[in-house]
Amino acid sequence: MLNAAIIPFAILAVSCGVFYSLVCLGGSAPRKRALAHIPELRFEKDNTPDRYRNDTRSLLRIGYEKYLQYGVPFQMYNPIGELGNQVILPMKYLDEVKRAPKSLFSFEVFSEKLFLLNYINAPRQTNAATHAIKFHLNRNLNNVMNGLWTEAEASLKKTIPSPGRQSIPGGDLACNILSPVMSYILVGPSLCRDPEWLDIAVETTFSVFDASLDIRKKYTANWRWLARWQNGTAQRLGTIRKKALELIKPLYDERRQAINENDGRSDSGSEMFHDTIYWLLGQKRADTSLEAYHAEITAEINEALAEFKTSGSEWTLQRVARMRKLDSFMKESIRMNPMAFITGQRYAVKSHTFKDGFNLPAGTMFHFAADAVHHDPNKYPDPDKFDAYRFLRLREKVDPNQFHFAFVSDMNLNFGAGQHTCPGRFLAAVVLKFALILLITRYEIKFSDGSTQKPPNVFVDNTIRCKTTYKASYLRSNFCAWTR
Repeated sequence: MLNAAIIPFAILAVSCGVFYSLVCLGGSAPRKRALAHIPELRFEKDNTPDRYRNDTRSLLRIGYEKYLQYGVPFQMYNPIGELGNQVILPMKYLDEVKRAPKSLFSFEVFSEKLFLLNYINAPRQTNAATHAIKFHLNRNLNNVMNGLWTEAEASLKKTIPSPGRQSIPGGDLACNILSPVMSYILVGPSLCRDPEWLDIAVETTFSVFDASLDIRKKYTANWRWLARWQNGTAQRLGTIRKKALELIKPLYDERRQAINENDGRSDSGSEMFHDTIYWLLGQKRADTSLEAYHAEITAEINEALAEFKTSGSEWTLQRVARMRKLDSFMKESIRMNPMAFITGQRYAVKSHTFKDGFNLPAGTMFHFAADAVHHDPNKYPDPDKFDAYRFLRLREKVDPNQFHFAFVSDMNLNFGAGQHTCPGRFLAAVVLKFALILLITRYEIKFSDGSTQKPPNVFVDNTIRCKTTYKASYLRSNFCAWTR
């Protein structure tokens, strides 16, 4: 079950700034001469490893302008170094990469080497879990809208219980709200508020990152096989997974009985349970100014809430989808402040020659410069300006069914590309909107230190780390006319 949990909890990382480094890690590097035909990009003057850890975004932008926009790949130093230089491909190769079989370009192998999954007792992403999220969850999302809202509302009240102003670290707020809501869709209402389960869910996510970093630091490649028995974080992952199984077992038995009584299916149209355990068991096995923006978005939210109130306090996907200004605001936010600067990351299991003759050696980790694409002035006018309605205008002028928060294309890459596009992105859109609606309408929020600007981003390798310990204070509004 924790295998399925990894998929939507990856979305939690978008909100709370969990470190997700997309660089070349572990395994056998292609020989340097095998990459000799690919131009190498370096920093001028200060070309130290620390520069690559802290300023990768600027080098990717330079590489985009110098090479990628002209269809030329480039390679750059990998601060970890175990697999040699990382290769950045231009967008013209994206379609071929998306269509390539896993036996050629593998995201799973990339993840194994990124997180050292073979050594840390970590859960794995499985085809069954991906199928459950991609098909069952998205098909049933409208059926769980009100449950998601109830959990978001309850978790916010628990996190900010008193009417007085309170100061809370941003990371704690994100985890406390999103963890129960995501758990509702994973394990259902009977377990989603269980403190022990919630601790396990959050700790698993963070421990995967911590264990891989710790093991890479303390063990050479030849001795990492010892880590699962010697390393404390890796051992802890094994322990909490066993505890998770104990908590899930009663739910598993209950849903298995329901499946057996329904001829082995969970898709009869009148489902007893709307959670990932049920779907996994029953599926066929397949392996301007921000102030102005805020005022208009708040007005849109209030209009939706008024409709929500008059309809008997029932949420639907259609009602949430009508909040297009909020949706555009969210999409512009992740364009400007992405979790990672790259996407479409793969590991070349075999050497491959693309249709234009470019050869990618076996053992190469490669990806696409998503952040540079999102800041290309030919694709996004005035790209360094935050324009909350940028995607709203695109929906109005180009296609109303495109450019929403969960939409992916060659211009919208924050949720990945190809068969590994994040299957839980539609759920993420709903959960984040519910969290924002509750925060915007029920609380007065300001930074605890009196600042009027968000804290600066911290760049680490190919990622942005937000300061999860940076505190904001929350004061509950005196009057909420729509509160149930």
